Amino acid sequence: MKKSVVTLATLSLFLTAFTTNTMVTEKKKKITTSEQMAERIVSALQHSSAKEYSAMFPSLEDFTDMMKESSEIYGTYLADAQREFSLNYEHKLIPTVEHAFEVLIDDGRSKGIDWNDIQFVNIEQKEQPRNRFSPIPVTIVFSSKGVEHRISIERALVINGQWKVSQFIKLV
Repeated sequence: MKKSVVTLATLSLFLTAFTTNTMVTEKKKKITTSEQMAERIVSALQHSSAKEYSAMFPSLEDFTDMMKESSEIYGTYLADAQREFSLNYEHKLIPTVEHAFEVLIDDGRSKGIDWNDIQFVNIEQKEQPRNRFSPIPVTIVFSSKGVEHRISIERALVINGQWKVSQFIKLV
């Protein structure tokens, strides 16, 4: 019995030491530049994954922290506003973000874009973040079958030094 337990423990350690968990690694990677954000968006597009895209959207904690920092707007209703927002976040906001991404995928397919075969070219950004809550328009340039295309994100954000996406994304 002892030998079985030791063998099982050794096997478990061996497997965890040499097995990568890319899902955990991907979620922990910080997106500190607009180019990193663009590359992650292109990856989400290549996988046609609305979940990958929405993972780059500000978290509920990001939003509640922003609300705290603007507490003078909410006054004594801050806790109520945060509670109301948290109810809408999962049931309305995240589905809206994922739907916008899926519309982008469908729009691209109707224009002959093979999302599996796109390549990131560059990002066009005319302005830098002014403050923590200022939305920044960015355009991602990518190629498909040798033709360049552009995706506009009207309101990217930088929160705590990390770039975040919005539901305002479209093929232009």
